[in-house]
Amino acid sequence: MKISFVLISTGLTGGVRYIFEVANGLKNKGHDVKILSLAGDHSWFKGLKVEVIYKEPKFNKINNILYKLFQLYAYLRYDSNIKIKPYDFLLSSALRLGIKSDVIYELAEFIQNFSSDVMVATYYLTAFSVLLSNNYSKPFYLMQDFPELVESNEGTIELKRFLLSLKLPFSFVAVSNYLRQLILDNNPSAKVVVAHPGVDLNIFRPRKKHYENDKKKKVMIILRGDKYKGDEITIKTLNDINKKIPVHAIIVGRKKLINSYLKTIGINFKFSSFFNVDDETLAKLYSTSDAFLYTSYAEGFGLPPLEAMACGTPVVMTDNKGSRDYAINGYNALIADAGDTKTLVDYLAKVLQDDKLREKLIENGLETAKKFTWSSTVDRFEKVLREDF
Repeated sequence: MKISFVLISTGLTGGVRYIFEVANGLKNKGHDVKILSLAGDHSWFKGLKVEVIYKEPKFNKINNILYKLFQLYAYLRYDSNIKIKPYDFLLSSALRLGIKSDVIYELAEFIQNFSSDVMVATYYLTAFSVLLSNNYSKPFYLMQDFPELVESNEGTIELKRFLLSLKLPFSFVAVSNYLRQLILDNNPSAKVVVAHPGVDLNIFRPRKKHYENDKKKKVMIILRGDKYKGDEITIKTLNDINKKIPVHAIIVGRKKLINSYLKTIGINFKFSSFFNVDDETLAKLYSTSDAFLYTSYAEGFGLPPLEAMACGTPVVMTDNKGSRDYAINGYNALIADAGDTKTLVDYLAKVLQDDKLREKLIENGLETAKKFTWSSTVDRFEKVLREDF
């Protein structure tokens, strides 16, 4: 079966990871798989076996000079290993000028050159591109989006287009039951199957502690900057717990973002920061920590707590809707209502002080993680494609 996944960007996100893992798995099963994208750099994902094809715009001489200057800026400002694609430059330039890029048209024009048995939209904007391209036998919509993410990425007005995309004539694959219900609420007759994300248990597993700093309890957090991620709640929780139990935070996040929080919120606990880490390092950081704190208001699935469970790290988190498919309060995690700092502080104190509770959460978390593997995700995804096709 010829299968094409349609993306706006291949940059590092949980949603793109899902696409790459499934694409690899389908290729291993003998399918002809391609990834079609406007922008991004997929070098962060080691072992991608699928061809990634990027759209190459035709630049005039002036635009080509500006593109080269942008590449130089990125080299000096961020990371010499980042590969800047032409559409990274175009989209970034439009954003800086306050211009809304018509990525739907740009993608549709691009992907119509690739015929497929199955063409998979992977973001609500790409859903419109897939339908406009009309170069497929069957369209699928991999649903990982939710209102808070769309509003954060695209703005309030785009929420209407997002909800409209759920009414389009697709077969849907949702990554959680929360998203399945969201689709059905807007499109009661839609065919929707759930294929949960997985965890690579060869990487995300319990390890010996490798990062020693002081005798304070270590709490790992991930800071992303989007409002729905609840960064402010995370920091306030650690500020409050630090008054009772001295903690050392292991922060995964951009230094620029952390510095902004130092000024706006105030970080009153010791911390070490890491950014752009690979999976091996991320797994070691989970395993090093005495607890993992995750305070999102909303997630399509919310993979990090499951990764922490796989590493034998007890989880304190908020109910973000998407994680309900694996996170059970008092069994494999302690779960507070979103935004409830007081309960999060109480739960974190329990996890850090109650050894019996810690062991229970660790044991049940490990058992939970075993149920979510990428091989089972791929099997489920392939079954959906075959049955519908």
